[in-house]
Amino acid sequence: MNETLSVSIGEQEHLKEFFQMLSQNGKKQEAAEFSSLADQLNQLEQQYSAVLEELQAVQKQLDRIQDKGIRTGLKKGVASVENKVAQAKEQLGQIKADFLQFVKQALSEMKQQGLSALQKAVDFVGIKDGLNEMRDNLQSSISSTQKSIDRINAIGSELHALNEHGRNLGRVLIGKEAAELTQRNEDKGVLAAAAKPLMKSKSMLEGMEKSVTRALQSIDRLEQAAARNQEKKPSVRAELKTVKQQEARKQQVPQKQQESKNQQPRKKKEMSR
Repeated sequence: MNETLSVSIGEQEHLKEFFQMLSQNGKKQEAAEFSSLADQLNQLEQQYSAVLEELQAVQKQLDRIQDKGIRTGLKKGVASVENKVAQAKEQLGQIKADFLQFVKQALSEMKQQGLSALQKAVDFVGIKDGLNEMRDNLQSSISSTQKSIDRINAIGSELHALNEHGRNLGRVLIGKEAAELTQRNEDKGVLAAAAKPLMKSKSMLEGMEKSVTRALQSIDRLEQAAARNQEKKPSVRAELKTVKQQEARKQQVPQKQQESKNQQPRKKKEMSR
């Protein structure tokens, strides 16, 4: 069984070792950013599961609607959101796998080459692309969820208005005056019971979108730190150039000394003449 599916990402032994190695070598900020990224991925996994449970609760509430046409239409909209969330959860699994593979490779190279290997290993392109795509998916899910909520409320308001008009029609038929229409109580009824978990799902999805944004910010900071370290570290070509210049200076010193010695006898001869 895939390790990333059976063990929480925060409990992966090589991940703990990676954090420890960074901290022990003066890279506490980088260790904190990697740890934050792992936490965000963990939370997202738990939140996806919770959202799917809420959406299933919505479907059960919608099953109580007697009108088949209304029931089918609303269930179809919620099912669309469920599919998007389920796809995003699978996508998260791949992002986790990519992240853990990245850490394994970086840890292995650091053990062999030291911290300098970390600068070469910092390449989050695939993970960033996955997170950006996930954020797009979440934004689409939020929009679809809001549409389902609006549809439920609109249907509830129309049904309430129909009932009110039906009552007034009965009153008019028996010679009574029509009563003033009342406002629908959005906290009561089958539709209200379905809208509540749907609103909770939307709130959770919005929180997840913020989690993805924070994960992307952690990656940006790690990339910036790697870029700064590379700027500080002189290139191999620059180091070779410096060594050659130093050797050239050393060679020039004996030559000047020899030239100075050769010039002294000539001066003496000229003076003797």
